[in-house]
This record gives sequence, structure tokens and C-alpha cells, in this order.
Amino acid sequence: MKKQNRIAILNISSTVLLRSISLITTYLFSWLLGTSGTGVVSVYTTWVSVAAIVCTLQTNGSLVNARIEYPEEEQSRYQSSVMTLSLLFFLLCCGLVAIFIKPVTTLLKMPAMMVALLMWQAFGAFCVNFLNSKFTYEFKAGRNMILSVAAALSTMILSVALILLMPENRRSFGRILGMAVTYGTLGVVGCVYVLGRGKTFFRPEYWKFCLTLALPVMFYNLSDLLLGHSDIVMVRHMAGDSAAGIYGVAFNFGNVMFTIFTALNNSWTPFFFEDMKQGRDVKPQAKNFLELFTVLSIGFVLLTREVFHLYRREFWDGTVLVPIFVASYYLNFLCTFPINFEYYHKKTKVVAAATVVSSLVNIALNYFFILRFGMIGAAAATLLSHCLQYSAHYLYCRYVLGKKRYPFGIRLWVPYAAIFLLAAAFSVLASGLWPLRWGMGAALGIWELLRIRKRKVLL
Repeated sequence: MKKQNRIAILNISSTVLLRSISLITTYLFSWLLGTSGTGVVSVYTTWVSVAAIVCTLQTNGSLVNARIEYPEEEQSRYQSSVMTLSLLFFLLCCGLVAIFIKPVTTLLKMPAMMVALLMWQAFGAFCVNFLNSKFTYEFKAGRNMILSVAAALSTMILSVALILLMPENRRSFGRILGMAVTYGTLGVVGCVYVLGRGKTFFRPEYWKFCLTLALPVMFYNLSDLLLGHSDIVMVRHMAGDSAAGIYGVAFNFGNVMFTIFTALNNSWTPFFFEDMKQGRDVKPQAKNFLELFTVLSIGFVLLTREVFHLYRREFWDGTVLVPIFVASYYLNFLCTFPINFEYYHKKTKVVAAATVVSSLVNIALNYFFILRFGMIGAAAATLLSHCLQYSAHYLYCRYVLGKKRYPFGIRLWVPYAAIFLLAAAFSVLASGLWPLRWGMGAALGIWELLRIRKRKVLL
């Protein structure tokens, strides 16, 4: 328990630092770039995420299963081998982009220089994520914290400097250049570090094992990205850069909860895999996870309105979107339980298939909902798609894969979900009663701290 508490505390501390930096960054850049510039940057970062998934094969998705499959002394060799696989495929993709640069620039509505930065940043982001996965499953939360905070601070400082050096009509490019240089540099260092430690560049057994698991993960991650980010691209095309900027700021603000979820999940998942492997009961920790994240989500939606209004007034139309985004992230959090169960049983193809279907539904709903309701329609489409995604994963685990062995039945999570939904609805209906909302949030936070003190464990 002491080890688990230490890892959880480090992950949460890292998250607090990262989200503090992120909120400062989003606030600062919303003032420096305005709605149009923010929209351009938001869409650019979405395409970076797409390239980071498609052009690297997402080999880091196989690291957790490799720790179960291979002994500890082989882990570094496995990691360097699959990193080589990602590097070679990325270079192939770069060659294809160079050959078809004109259609690519037309599709993305970006100049060739920005496309080059996009690819450079994409590989760097993949390498940083690779190290994050490596350190997570090796229980090295301290290294994860240093890496993540260094990346965030370096990006912010360099971006601000470049923006101030740029003419006003080129400030969005300064932000993009700051991100690309930072992540590209960190990525090269991370790649060399992994390759240097393992010194194994090609081993057919490793590549076969990796591709069997990583390719479905790649489609899952891409579909999950489209599920969460296709709306901003479609908002830009259908409503313009300013609408995309407002939507992007609200999305990034709500993303606080996704980052907190990621930190908690990184603390919970390694122990979940270990408990499953040893045949131990996983429900007690799952209940702690459900309770803690539900309390944090409720607290966030109760306090969000006044904090969001610290942004420039031109972004305030996005206030109503934040509770919808938090509800989407809450559904994403619930998906953790069936998806990790599927990963443990190596059912990555099922994970990918369910997410692909949800993403296609999201794109279709986005088109009709944006035409009818604008930005709110895009957020609602994402929420409905996450609902479909969770339903598919839960039904598969409960009635096909796990049957009676699936440990996270409906009676475990429904009470928490119902309380969150009531709180989210209250936060909207009581938008003018800020003392009541903040008082409830403070009381709930104190209650949860007392609960943690009593059980002597975070998760």
C-alpha cells in the first residue's frame, strides 16, 4: 500500500503541476492569440496527434503486455526493438508526405513548413509518450513527473518568447514553432535513450508480438482521438476559426479532468494488472478509484463557471460547453474498467472495433448537430458517442468476455454515475448561485479527504 500511495501521490502532484501550467498557458495564449489564432493552433495540435498515432504504429501500446510476456532482463531489449520499428515506419511516412506534399497541404490547409513541423512534433510527442508508458509500468512515477513538467514548462517559455518576436498576424506560428521545437528535441533525446539502453534494433519475435497488439491499439487510439477531436476540426470547417478557438479553449479547460483521470489511471492500472495476474480481488481499489474521481469531477463542475470567466470575454460562449466535456470525460473514465479488462485478456481488436464504430457515429452526429446547434451540438455529439462506446465495452465484458467473472458490474458504478449526473445538472441550473456551488464543492472535498485518511490509501 505504501508503494501504491507513493506512486499515486507523485502522479497526482505531477498532474497538479501540469494542469496549473496548462491552465496558465491556455489563459496566456488566449490573450496573445485571440479566438482565430487559438483556433488555428487547436486544429494544428489535433493533426499532430493524428500523425503521432498513425505514423508510429503506437508500439508503446504493447509495453504493458510485454512486461507480462517477457522477463525483466528482456524489457530494455524489447523496448529498443519496437522503438526501432516505430522510427523506421515514421521515416517511411515522412517520405510519403514529402512526395505528396501538395495534396497534404491542401487537405490540412497548412503551408509546407507547418506540415514539416507537424511531423517533427508528432514523432517527438510519440517518444515522450513512449517514455511515459515505460516509466508508468516500471513504477517510476518520479521520472514521469520530471519528464512531463520539463516538457510543459519548456514549451510554454519557448512559445511565449517566439510569439512576442513574431508580427501580430504570425503569432499562431510562434506558438506552433515553440511546441514543435520542444517536443521534437525531447523526442530525439528519448529515442536515443531507449535505443542506447536496449541495443536491440531488430528481433522478429518482438516485432511480431508488438504488431499483434499495437496495430489494434493504433486504430483504437486514432478512433478515440477522432471521438474527442474530430468536432474541433469540423467546427473550424463549418463555423470558422473563431468558433474553433472558443471551442478549443473550453475543451482544453475541461481537459483538466482528463489529465487527472490519466494520472489516477496510471497509478491504478499497473496494480490492476498485477492483482489480476495474482488472482486477487480488484473491487476494493476500483471502488476507491470510482469514489475519488467522481468527487473530483463533481467539484470541478461546481466551480468551473467562475474560473472559466477569467478568460477573455470573447471566449465566454464556451462556458456552457465545459460541463458537457466533463461528462464525456467521466464516461471515458468509466470505460477504463472494461477496456483494462480487455487489455489484460489481449482483446485489443475488440477495443479498437468498439472505438472505431463510436468515432464514425461521432463524425456523423457532428455534421448534423453542428448544422443545427453549432458548438453545443458538437459537444453533445461527443457525449452521446462516448455513451455508445462505454455501452459496447461494458456489454462485451459483462456478457461475452467476462461473463460472471467480470468484476465491475452495474451495481458497482451506477450509484457514482448517477450522483455525478445530478451534480452536473445542478451546476448548470444553479449557475447564478456561486456561493452555494462553491460551498458544496468545499464540503465534498473535505469529506473525501476524511475518507482517504480513514482508509489510509488513495486508490
